[in-house]
Amino acid sequence: MWGVGLEGAASAPVQPRAPPSTAAEAAAPAEAAAHAEAADGFSAATPAASGRGGQALAPAEPALSPEAPADGAAAGAPADPAEQRRGEVGVRAGDVEAAEAAEGKEEGEEAEGEGEAVPGSYVTREARRALFASPAEEVRSEAAAPVVSGSLPSWLRGRLVLNGCGDYRGMSHLFDGFACLTSVRLGGGGAAATQRFLESDAYSHFRRTGRLKYREFATAPAPRLPGPLGWALSTAANVVAALTGLQGYSDNASVTLTPLPGGQLLALSETRNAAYIVDAATLETIRHVTYNPRADSIPGDISSAHVKGPLPDGRLLNFTRSLPYGGYHVFLQDPVTLRREKIAFVKDRDPAAPCWIHDMAATDRHLVIVEPPLYFAMRALLLNTRAPYVFADWRPETGTRVHVVALDGSGVVTHTAPTHFTFHFANAFQRPSGSGSGSEICVDYSVYDDATIINDLSLDAMITYPGKDISPSRLRRLTIPLTDASGRPVGPSALAAPAPLIRDEAAYGNFIEFPAVSPAVRGLPYRYAYGTAAVRPTNMGNALARHDLQEGTSKIWFEPGAMPSEPCFVPRPGATREDDGVVLAPIARGDGGSQLLVLDGGSWEELARVQLPFAVPYRFHGAWVPQEE
Repeated sequence: MWGVGLEGAASAPVQPRAPPSTAAEAAAPAEAAAHAEAADGFSAATPAASGRGGQALAPAEPALSPEAPADGAAAGAPADPAEQRRGEVGVRAGDVEAAEAAEGKEEGEEAEGEGEAVPGSYVTREARRALFASPAEEVRSEAAAPVVSGSLPSWLRGRLVLNGCGDYRGMSHLFDGFACLTSVRLGGGGAAATQRFLESDAYSHFRRTGRLKYREFATAPAPRLPGPLGWALSTAANVVAALTGLQGYSDNASVTLTPLPGGQLLALSETRNAAYIVDAATLETIRHVTYNPRADSIPGDISSAHVKGPLPDGRLLNFTRSLPYGGYHVFLQDPVTLRREKIAFVKDRDPAAPCWIHDMAATDRHLVIVEPPLYFAMRALLLNTRAPYVFADWRPETGTRVHVVALDGSGVVTHTAPTHFTFHFANAFQRPSGSGSGSEICVDYSVYDDATIINDLSLDAMITYPGKDISPSRLRRLTIPLTDASGRPVGPSALAAPAPLIRDEAAYGNFIEFPAVSPAVRGLPYRYAYGTAAVRPTNMGNALARHDLQEGTSKIWFEPGAMPSEPCFVPRPGATREDDGVVLAPIARGDGGSQLLVLDGGSWEELARVQLPFAVPYRFHGAWVPQEE
């Protein structure tokens, strides 16, 4: 995802599990197997087409004719030196074979008894192999993606383009892998799909050499030279990179996609370097986005991957930050020229140890930055050692800060709140104050008690079957006073803890991630939110939920053994109801096949499934690109 480091072979990496070589090795436990059959000779890169229940399907003619033949990777593509150098990357102590050998004992422990079956709520081995097989298969020409159940709405025309990691060789964390894009084109009742790696400098170097060039989220390059001299040179390079920003930050833009005019997408991660323009139709990497901090007076090498917008005037909203000795440089950005205009600066509370922020919330008038007490451990980053939370320290005694930034540049108010952690936000909006005078901002998001979830997402933890239960998170609302009765700004204030939005939080497994709303209500009062959820026990999000905030209730979609990714709400053209549309989500099925799930946004009934012609790796975030009329 990002980092500072001297080029070298990955140090002490973890490799994802290889596909099973025998049917016995591939077999799922009894309860999970009842819902997903294991195939003999299964290949994670090319799963057999299958429908519900893991039953093989005869080839079907898609209603949508692909624009080009499905020929896999482009003809004449060069061999992958990274594959040939796989042995050079190394294997951690918790590698594939060790994990496989240990699974029998782990399964017995999780089942609370020798020989007991693992609950079907766990994501199957086959699904995990599909999610983490490395490298992911590239299919550069559109391949047919048959509709294997139900039917697609006639009005649904466009592309769902997804970002995430597709090559975890030598990596140790879910956020480490190299960016790989997936596109599913829908229209005329049919579908076609493509998949392609982002051509970043980080990945291009890895393909050529089999070695990491930059530190990613949790995995740092090892020194090129052995012994103390190599360690000293690597440390010196890290110090130079941190203090000057002249080298060392990864450009691996593996997290989000933001639609831009002209059928283009902005792919981002959490460094200033990790920004690329991508063609939404072909997934081709068009160009690397670079900025000149001296020209626009916006310094900083770290940023949020979650651009907000477009705002009512069409502009985008984000921040950079200096690391260390700095703070948040909040800016507005033109979506065509990508020129940045600074509107605010928020100083770090500990200049030597800034806090890590992944996402933020925005209304049409304010940006809200929720800052949990998760501090960069600069010593660990510079010395390539581990901190308690990958590269960070959790200091709950310092509490959570909440910064409210006026988008007109009129100022920043910083509040305090009880300690908690978060990754992602559902929505934020302004409304009259509950006290009857003035106004307030409501921020709805996924709330964790602490930062343990970061360690839950190590590859070791996610690949281990069945694994430990994932940390709970809950859909909560933080209420922030904005103005008093006379319209004057209020604060700083000591805020109450975020309050529950759902009456029975166990209804969605005490877990929500990748929250989403209809684009028509972003930044506005709303009723419905969607997200991943949990049917426990599970060590990853294994369900989807529709939350009715007015009624305080949740509806769940769940398939034993499967794992869905971020839901994307697509409103029906001309819709007047907030939930009139569909929710699209890729799923890794229990048999290892990949599908696109289509749910009715109102009734939460399943409308259709599209069988994808390749294994889709773990996806983070995506964007819907409507077909131009």
